[in-house]
Amino acid sequence: MIVLYILSYALLLGFFLIERFVRQGKDTKNMSRTKHDKGSTTFISFAMGTAFILIPLSPLFNCLNLMPVFNFYIGYAGVLLGIVGLYVRYIAFTTLGRFFTRTLREQDEHTLVTTGIYHYIRHPGYLSDILIFIGGSLAMGNLIPIIAVSILFTIAYTYRIHVEEKMLIEVFGTDYIKYQMKSKRLIPYVF
Repeated sequence: MIVLYILSYALLLGFFLIERFVRQGKDTKNMSRTKHDKGSTTFISFAMGTAFILIPLSPLFNCLNLMPVFNFYIGYAGVLLGIVGLYVRYIAFTTLGRFFTRTLREQDEHTLVTTGIYHYIRHPGYLSDILIFIGGSLAMGNLIPIIAVSILFTIAYTYRIHVEEKMLIEVFGTDYIKYQMKSKRLIPYVF
């Protein structure tokens, strides 16, 4: 059980390390909202903040017998999901480069990237967050973060994708609409 706790904490650390060392360019870390954002960054920040509180507190919840669901297989499956999420995040960051921003914004010389992982899915960064945080929740073996993270991330990222795709249609027009027809939102060949 302790090994899974450590691995879950390592997933969160991996998220921070990628954020710190892989983001490229001055605008990639800028949290100021633009007209395109429509509150989506606030929703994402709330969901992540909740995850960053609940996941580390899971061992306490388990000690207090508050909704534990510990299972080694589910725990290690969660770690595997999280590792896949870290890999997807790294690939998404390095492929999109300076266009991978924290808030929705049009940048100078903004280019529509449809290569690499973006050939298959339009939002691999969001997929990575979902995999990392749900994986970390599963590894902790407690229903509180599993349920909270699943619900909050579903709501936050569904809204964010909706708002972002409207912005990208405004910015890239028919090129983005054609790209939508050739790719999926989050899961290659499925959704």
